[in-house]
Amino acid sequence: MKKRQIRRNKYKFKIVFFILVGLIFLLGIGMFLFHINGTTVDNKNKEKETSLTTTSKKSSSGKPVIYPTIYITGSSGGLTPPNWIVDRILPIKNLPADKSLGIISNIKKNYDLTVEGEVLKDNKYPLIEFGTGEGTGSGELYSKGLQKAINYLTERYDIPWINMVGYSSGGTGAIYYMIDTVNNPKFPPVKKFVSLDGEYNEGTKLQYGETLTNVLASGPWLKTEMYKYIEDNYEKVSPKTEMMFLEGDFDTQNQTDSAIPWADSFSVYHLFKNNGNDVTATLYPTKTSHSNAPKNELAVKYIKNFIYNTP
Repeated sequence: MKKRQIRRNKYKFKIVFFILVGLIFLLGIGMFLFHINGTTVDNKNKEKETSLTTTSKKSSSGKPVIYPTIYITGSSGGLTPPNWIVDRILPIKNLPADKSLGIISNIKKNYDLTVEGEVLKDNKYPLIEFGTGEGTGSGELYSKGLQKAINYLTERYDIPWINMVGYSSGGTGAIYYMIDTVNNPKFPPVKKFVSLDGEYNEGTKLQYGETLTNVLASGPWLKTEMYKYIEDNYEKVSPKTEMMFLEGDFDTQNQTDSAIPWADSFSVYHLFKNNGNDVTATLYPTKTSHSNAPKNELAVKYIKNFIYNTP
């Protein structure tokens, strides 16, 4: 009898022991999962808090903080093309972003500025239109004009970063600007850049035997001075700048948007890919020629989604 009782007690002990071990094991898993989920929730909350802080904070200098996107005109020099884009981008949901300034930096008059409009207090992500006053295709002149305009902005606002959207020769100017202002603390970094039917090789077409695949992989065979300047200096551009190159598929047979060949608009793609930038090249279908690209609804949707992360 005693032996049976001892065996029964041992059996009961084993059952209790295993039940306790199981409970401890389950409790440990529960605590581990709770810890992981809690950390994730905290991180999300911190991200939200950071985002809210950046949209409402004031700098130590007392200047209002803004995060502008500069819409750069083409070779005409006027504000009409960037205005077309801006009007089609607005409204932007869930973001304090609206039309604000139109800035002309006159390249024929020592880059004298003409500024119209205002940045309202709640407009934390203002859309700013930029023109050169007189027509030009020179990246150098665009760059100097942009520097004058952005210096005007930084004197009045605290600007942690900017975005740039360059149409046609405005794309040239934006890249020259990024090269020319590298490591200059006076100028805020460029967070995102969009090239809309941009020009980087002076309108150079594919050469005999050359393909668009060749250009995307290793650049154009025929290199103009405009392209060479970018090729010689592209490594100065921050690899943190996100880039999108858009080009209109207006004339598939001749591989052109009617004015800028695909081989030109995508000629610098491989450079920034090699530089480590997050960069895409997109050929969008269109029935509108180069001069009307800023009115193209599909192109504008690409720009809006890329810059503002919203359709």
